[in-house]
Amino acid sequence: MEATISEHPLGSVSRPDLVLSAIPGPVALAAVLGVLLGVPLSVALAVGSLPSSAVVGYALFYRPPVESTATETPNATEGSQ
Repeated sequence: MEATISEHPLGSVSRPDLVLSAIPGPVALAAVLGVLLGVPLSVALAVGSLPSSAVVGYALFYRPPVESTATETPNATEGSQ
């Protein structure tokens, strides 16, 4: 018996999951590089937030997650006239 979460095997990763995991990466990398290179942390974080903002914009406006239309149920009051 294989454990599943919402009909996806635990080993599979969806696009929204990948996008969510990509948001903090540039900020964390900028923070580490800022400390190592002696750049002020505020400048490093500001620069690191630019790619993260682009990822958020991509996720919200270019490829937003959508629900499957197969799970929608017809309105019960439509056919009863």
